[in-house]
Amino acid sequence: MTPASARATKDRLLSAAAALFAERGFHGTKIRDIAARAKVNLAAGHYHYGSKKALYLAVLRAQFAEIRAILAARGATRSPGELARLGRRELVELLRARVKVMLEMLLGPPPGLHGTLMQREMCDPSEALPVIVDEFIRPVMREMEEIVAQLVPGLGRKTVERCAISVAAQAYFYRSVMPAMLLMLGEPAYPRGFGRELADHVAEFSLGGMEHLAAAPRRARRSA
Repeated sequence: MTPASARATKDRLLSAAAALFAERGFHGTKIRDIAARAKVNLAAGHYHYGSKKALYLAVLRAQFAEIRAILAARGATRSPGELARLGRRELVELLRARVKVMLEMLLGPPPGLHGTLMQREMCDPSEALPVIVDEFIRPVMREMEEIVAQLVPGLGRKTVERCAISVAAQAYFYRSVMPAMLLMLGEPAYPRGFGRELADHVAEFSLGGMEHLAAAPRRARRSA
């Protein structure tokens, strides 16, 4: 097998695996089904990836890399040093840009593969979950916490963590309950531009909540 044909086989396996893991979850997907969809023999799957878990991790890591590339291309990520130099308006725009990327990837149209894979994993966790948390969820949440801490100085560490989770939760809510939301909206799919509009609302709503929390000690002192 030439290097080019080996690369093509690996790519077909990765693409087929991503689609099947999204459709059926890790536990409901068999390596022979992946090989069949990729139109390769079963031995090729074992040769290139070794195991179903290794193939699943390859799919997930490809998704993580794609998301990071999109965040960087859209100016939705900054290093801690860069964050410290941003003014409030720039920090607000960074928060809004980050939420927009999150929503557009989750909601589409069409909904992104990442959101479907994560929903499957959350409903029926696999042994890959610790890797997902360590390599993707924890770093992404840490970045959001850094934005929150810069935006609203004075919040305690636990409050910063909860605010970051609340921002992400608003975005994931619209993906996790999408069938019910579409029935409520009377739409077959989220309309084009819905994610961008929703991102503005989530950013403004979150900022208001965070500022209210930061002002709570001042209100308590005045009351006393």
